Amino acid sequence: MPPGGTGAALGYSYATSSGAIVVPGVTAGYVGVGFDNYGAFATTYAGPDGPGSLPNSVGVRGSGSQREGFRWLTGVPAPGGFREPWEAGARIQVSVINGRLTVRRSTKADPNGSLLIDDFDLAGQPGQVAMPATFKLGFAAGTGAATAAHRIRNLTVALPANMPLEMNGPQTAKSGERISCTIDVQNLGPNDAPDAVVEGTIPEQLSEVQVSCRGENGARCGAGSITDGLHQPVDLPRGSKAVITLSGTVDPRYEGTLTCTSLVTSPTRANTAGQQSGSVRTEVELPLISVGQKQNSSWEQGWPEDQKGWVISYTLTLAANQQRVAMWEISFDVPPRTRVNPQQTQWYRVTKDGLDGTVVITSPDPSHTIDPGTPLDVDVQLLYPSRNDAGDGTLRNLRAIEVTQP
Repeated sequence: MPPGGTGAALGYSYATSSGAIVVPGVTAGYVGVGFDNYGAFATTYAGPDGPGSLPNSVGVRGSGSQREGFRWLTGVPAPGGFREPWEAGARIQVSVINGRLTVRRSTKADPNGSLLIDDFDLAGQPGQVAMPATFKLGFAAGTGAATAAHRIRNLTVALPANMPLEMNGPQTAKSGERISCTIDVQNLGPNDAPDAVVEGTIPEQLSEVQVSCRGENGARCGAGSITDGLHQPVDLPRGSKAVITLSGTVDPRYEGTLTCTSLVTSPTRANTAGQQSGSVRTEVELPLISVGQKQNSSWEQGWPEDQKGWVISYTLTLAANQQRVAMWEISFDVPPRTRVNPQQTQWYRVTKDGLDGTVVITSPDPSHTIDPGTPLDVDVQLLYPSRNDAGDGTLRNLRAIEVTQP
């Protein structure tokens, strides 16, 4: 398909000189969407009608003929025009769904982008011919006497699917706490999205990271990965929804801002949702007491009969971040049938020995204080049913708090 005129026509409509058509428009044009920095696409140099010059705008001309031109349908401002550098990854999405036109632009820094034309009734405009069963797509650029470089890459022609994403998580947290973010992604149609993928960033200050996914109304979750950030495949039929939960433990020494992000895409579907990505910013502050863990040694314990298993010795280090702490409590989760080793002698109190899944250790009296700059070490031995049950030995959900009663 040969292009239309240069200059104001932007390769779609005709070009004129002294009122005469010197280059005809395209053959059998149905719609031309012009991304116009100079504004001439909206003038009579580019076809009948039009409001006059509209710099930095998106203009739409409809159906017509090569020499009668293509009627002006609508135009909207595009603040800043279309001058993004190549590195910005600027992207334009043009959707025609049920005869209605939507145009959106975005960048790498702003994946959700901005809506330029929203659900414009293209098929219903006066003079528009019936929407054809098939289309030819063409790209052209025109600058008249000026010179500019235009580059296009990563062209995708795909079925549309409206897949909005919503991400939620805590606004504040304490160092050492376990936090979770949820990502809800839907498919509002009109097409199924069998190969949707939710990807995102995970802060390096999160450890023991886990991801889970639950499908609703027919959605099915694939095998998720957190090796290089979040990667969760999802089969999203029209009308379905997936809920993804991302959890991790904040570095007990970290203080600052954590940012988790997510984005839903599909290699074969064009996501037309206004909210395709999300982020959660969590402000982390040091708790009154920080607690760290270190594994010292491990061994097989063979007697007595009811105390057989695999023992790991830990040192839990308590640090006061603001002021002296007189009474404190440490808690953490353990695997089933794991408990504090009965053969260990302790100076602290064991409030829960772990057989219910949680170990709780408290200070016996106000004499074992924690002062800022002077950490307190607490040695504890755990008796696991077997070496395999102990895994890597990491204590889960380890935390320490100040208490008022012994």
